[in-house]
Amino acid sequence: MNKAEKSNQRNYWVSSAYLFSLFGGYALVYSMYAIWLSQTVGLSGKQIGIIFSVNSIAAISLQPLLGFIQDKIHTKQYLLWINAIFLLLTGPFFSFIYEPLFLSNFYLGIFVGAIYIALVFLAMAGVVETYLERLSRYSDFEYGKVRLWGSLGWASTALFGGVLINIGGETIFWIASATAFVPMFILLFVKIRPAVSKAGVPSSMPTLKDILLVLKLPKFYCLSLFVLGVATIYTVYDQQFPVFYASLFLDVKTGNEMYGYLNSLQIFLEAAGFLVAPAIVNRVGIKTGLLLAGLIMIVRMFCSAILNDEVLLSLVKLLHAVELPILMVSIFKYLNMHFDSKLSSTLYLIGFMFVMQLGAGAMAPIFGELYDSFSFQYVYLLMGIIATVCLILSVFLLEKDKALKN
Repeated sequence: MNKAEKSNQRNYWVSSAYLFSLFGGYALVYSMYAIWLSQTVGLSGKQIGIIFSVNSIAAISLQPLLGFIQDKIHTKQYLLWINAIFLLLTGPFFSFIYEPLFLSNFYLGIFVGAIYIALVFLAMAGVVETYLERLSRYSDFEYGKVRLWGSLGWASTALFGGVLINIGGETIFWIASATAFVPMFILLFVKIRPAVSKAGVPSSMPTLKDILLVLKLPKFYCLSLFVLGVATIYTVYDQQFPVFYASLFLDVKTGNEMYGYLNSLQIFLEAAGFLVAPAIVNRVGIKTGLLLAGLIMIVRMFCSAILNDEVLLSLVKLLHAVELPILMVSIFKYLNMHFDSKLSSTLYLIGFMFVMQLGAGAMAPIFGELYDSFSFQYVYLLMGIIATVCLILSVFLLEKDKALKN
């Protein structure tokens, strides 16, 4: 094994360990977030929808700036450090700031919490993923093989999410704070450095003019239709799915625990999905990969609308383990194929994450009120119909594949 190969292998294992530990913390913050808002804080579906909406607005306000900064600083880790520090502060924030603010001044709590949630997860997760995707192109390994370790990390801590949320209070968030020491240790003592530059890696830094040119391209808006009409609808559907799932059980605490175990199983399977997703996407094509992921999302929404059995709905939840790896691998390959690769961070954060959060910000309070007025299942049916129409349009509007890029 030559020096470059050793460096590539080192980058793979270090970045995998970092993502495993970081996503473990993310899971403790976010996997039971909706249940915490509903059961611990005692908020309604409409109020939770408003919170998710403002969280999305905060994320989309930061994502373009974060993407531009990350493209400028390339492989420097400043933003990764900010993310790890905010994760470290999770326990104190939820215990001494977030919940007390909800009880004393609901809208101030929403505003302060939205900024925090964006910097600990919603906006920063995309920065982490684009950083490691860029590193994978430097180091000649598939991003999906690193991302699977993130799923394993999420699953490892989500397994205990239902038990921890039933203990009460903010226990789960204090444990999230403790997990932050691991990614911080990796950043402090084990530097993630790129290998020798390869031909496929951009040699110049992006400019604001480059970004504005992308925003003028029709194909950018065709991709945005898919992201907004399919992926975002699905994201809003999934936000309060834990509340719906737990409500199916006679004892809601049993439902919480079962959802924690189910979520963990789903993400373990998701990790396996990231092993095979690159091969699937390379075989069927990038556009087909996006459409396949969209179809799986729609199937899950329609199944949730018509099924009432906990076992069957648990199986439907596991479809997420198939859809997400295909979507993530396809979206990065699509952006690198059809847009300038030096803008990969900006494009992912604007073309995918920004559009998704913008749509979720608009949709979450609307669907949240519909949950209160009607039922989860009627709303899921409506979501499935809207997503189906947008998926059909995407068949014709998404760009066809060029020569396949790995």
